[in-house]
Amino acid sequence: MTATAALPRAALEPVGDWVSAGADLMGGRVSVHARPSSEGTPDDTARAVRVTLRRIATWAGRLTRFDPASELSRLNAAPAARVDVGPTLTAALDWGRGAETISDGIVDVGMLDARLLAETGGSLDGSPPIPAHRRWSLIRHGRGATVDRPDGLRFDLDGVAKGWLADRALDLLPGLSAVVDADGDVAVRVADDDGWSIGVTDPRDSGASLATLRFGRGDEPVARYGVATSGTSVHHWTRAGITRHHLIDPRTGRPALTDVVQATVIARTARAAEAFVKTAVIVGSEAAARHLDRPDVLGQLLLLETGEVLVTPATVRFLA
Repeated sequence: MTATAALPRAALEPVGDWVSAGADLMGGRVSVHARPSSEGTPDDTARAVRVTLRRIATWAGRLTRFDPASELSRLNAAPAARVDVGPTLTAALDWGRGAETISDGIVDVGMLDARLLAETGGSLDGSPPIPAHRRWSLIRHGRGATVDRPDGLRFDLDGVAKGWLADRALDLLPGLSAVVDADGDVAVRVADDDGWSIGVTDPRDSGASLATLRFGRGDEPVARYGVATSGTSVHHWTRAGITRHHLIDPRTGRPALTDVVQATVIARTARAAEAFVKTAVIVGSEAAARHLDRPDVLGQLLLLETGEVLVTPATVRFLA
């Protein structure tokens, strides 16, 4: 059976029987898709998918900024410089540090206030900020940690946490060919002979596809991938005739000035793909060629404001 599911900025077309479940979480749509293994039944797979979605909902409830009762919101609202946090938020913040490292500081999870200014049309005047990642630390103890940050520093985990959630959820479906889509940050495992196809939507025409990516296992017993798509056309706001978007350049504290309208990156994990795709959009196409020239980036596709589409040679093997 061939089926199609509507995903944010993508269309998923698995080959063969599959089961799925989805929910609105962290300001977006999260969905889990899996195929029964030869040792299991469709009912077994359906139970695993439902359990995985419930676990994602639990983790997301701790990490979302859209719920004032979440652990992240309580951290952001706390007046103290040092705040103890639990293992889920510790792990997500720890990955925030990892994303900062692999992106050469372009991914910065301490930029919530700059993003909110962009959303509300507030003044962005003033000198460039000190990058937030230089001003906070995570002191590990046991399974949790203490966050040490200056007054007023608040965290935005919207993007970083979604890629991390997708990878963590995929680990709950061992042995299955599965896809976890966390609002556009997608973790893929191929454990059979057919694979998955993911279509990347053209932001200029929501009914059109910019490309279709095909994921098989090739010569590997099990193949795992991460795919992320981001751009300036997804979350943007116009106030007083000025259009701003949600991707903040930590070097300026303002929405990035970039020639990249949308980027898609393929990596080995969804969290890495999310970090790299955000980097590509923020730094622009010329600098992206340098920032993403590394073995763990398996492919990239950039749509420029000129309408040109840049595809690296390594990406060709994923194009359907």
